[in-house]
Amino acid sequence: MSFLPEFDNATIRRTPDGYFSVYDCIAATIKQKKSQHYIWKCLMTSYPEVLTKCRFFKFSGRGQREIPVTDREGLAYIISLLPKVIQHKSRRSKLSISQKLPRRDITVATEIVNHSQKNLDNLEWQETRIRGKKIRRQFTDVLQSHGVYKMGYAICTDQIYQGVFGRSAKGLRREKGLSEKDNWRDHATASELTLIGFAEDLSGRKIMKTGTQGNDQCAKTCYMVAKKISEFTNDILEM
Repeated sequence: MSFLPEFDNATIRRTPDGYFSVYDCIAATIKQKKSQHYIWKCLMTSYPEVLTKCRFFKFSGRGQREIPVTDREGLAYIISLLPKVIQHKSRRSKLSISQKLPRRDITVATEIVNHSQKNLDNLEWQETRIRGKKIRRQFTDVLQSHGVYKMGYAICTDQIYQGVFGRSAKGLRREKGLSEKDNWRDHATASELTLIGFAEDLSGRKIMKTGTQGNDQCAKTCYMVAKKISEFTNDILEM
């Protein structure tokens, strides 16, 4: 059992590894213990992705069944959806959302929504970074198969940075206040990572299509492709 201040210190069942009972948290939020099962069914119907945030656990005690449990991040996401689900339910029962969700709980839910949005933004960045690493590996494989060696990889990468952003890796690190040992991509925005991934993917394909070989020629191709991407992006933004 846990007492969470976010829910007026309501008693929330918790698994040995720290996962919270979704039913208990829903009941504490809407202040209606008999509605949490129906609300959960509504959530699964309208937002099936909630199942990816949960696993099922059977608490000890007579007559207990497996129920959904989740961590704090999953809980924040689920609670953020409750106002929408409750509003839909209230239309059917002709009750206003304010009757279902007291003012204090609306404030709590709003705070959790904001926290959830930060988590979703961070998740988007992580997904972009992982996707970029996969593209990067494919790109370096292409460079290797086309005669790039030693410093050639760094040169090709720098030419992509120069083409897309007009700055070298050193300049980009300086711009973000990073040291020479820092990996700039770990501090780039999701948009910046997307542009780099696009440039590396197209550069690799261009090198394969033209049969370009060696450090110098591959670097020139990388710059040309990256520059075109930069020009295209700027044209779109200025439209």
